[in-house]
Amino acid sequence: MPRLGLERSPSIEYLMLADPKPDGPTVGFFRGSAIAAAVVDYFGRRYVFAGIATRGRNGKYDAEALGRGERLVEPGLIYRPGTEAR
Repeated sequence: MPRLGLERSPSIEYLMLADPKPDGPTVGFFRGSAIAAAVVDYFGRRYVFAGIATRGRNGKYDAEALGRGERLVEPGLIYRPGTEAR
């Protein structure tokens, strides 16, 4: 039997990239931070810039708005798995 009101979105910590390093040109700036066209995480996986994360009224990231495989990098940048040309 389903339990109403007990659904939870994934913990944001699980959606953050581990130790991301810029990989490619800077495509802009957001909240004083450079936006890299792509990043490589701690495990060597490459992600490409996909947009800016939305936040709820409480200031927390809207994890439900992320697409499949998308991850977050502070200060609220979204990256998706990718191998686009550099």
